Amino acid sequence: MKKAVILLLLMVIGVTGCGKKNDAGADIIGGSDGPTAIYVAPEIEELPVNESPQESVKDEENKKEDSLKKITDEQALLAIKNYCYKNNPDLEEMEKSEDYTIYWDVDSSDEKQTVVLFRSYTGAIIRYYIDPVSGDTYVTEFVSGITDSEEKTDESFNVRDYLEEGSVSKESSLTIEGTWQTASVSYEADGSMQPEYYVQFTDTQINYGHMKDNEFVVDHSDKISLLDKTKEGGYKVRAISDSGVEYTYQTSESDSTVLEYFETWNEDEFADMYRGGASLSKQ
Repeated sequence: MKKAVILLLLMVIGVTGCGKKNDAGADIIGGSDGPTAIYVAPEIEELPVNESPQESVKDEENKKEDSLKKITDEQALLAIKNYCYKNNPDLEEMEKSEDYTIYWDVDSSDEKQTVVLFRSYTGAIIRYYIDPVSGDTYVTEFVSGITDSEEKTDESFNVRDYLEEGSVSKESSLTIEGTWQTASVSYEADGSMQPEYYVQFTDTQINYGHMKDNEFVVDHSDKISLLDKTKEGGYKVRAISDSGVEYTYQTSESDSTVLEYFETWNEDEFADMYRGGASLSKQ
């Protein structure tokens, strides 16, 4: 029995001497006389995870879309004018002449599409349907007495190719001069009556304010979406308030010193959306 215990003890001592760890974490395998082999575990290199082709293409498309700023109504209108002038150089002189009825207008506008209407000297009504992000444009035409309705043509182009080109680009700095005032009035602290707002225009915004010591002081401003001349030589201004209200100022047909206020951009709704108190008269 004693021999069995001694033999078992020797086996335990032998086993504990078969595997040691060096300082580097390697296993030293050998007997009691010294190591006969050193095994070092290889380091596993972490390889970079490559993006899938679909993710790369999607990222590029997103970057491209983000780089394209939305075309404003004013830019769309000017670009269509440039397009028309380029395709018919005589239009510019014809527009100035009283012998022809020619005009352009933003017919409708929303987040997905802008429609610019062109009334040709031939009487044809041509509409340009514009994607405000990509700039892709297709064209329709209606000629009273010839076509029954608006018909799509084979004409298509990208309106971005005609932004800020030619003489029309000068109109982008169009402004309405002077100080205007609302028809509505308010009472001051001293009991005197004053216009509810005095108004001044820049090429990008409408400034509403009051007069202090004969100086105009801005209270708040609304962003201009479209500023253009009408076919009668007056002004049309489309703007949007901070609260999201879309409205239009347009020169009165009977008085060039009055800008009539319509609480809509849609001309078909002008009759119902006219607000006399918010209309402006020039000082």
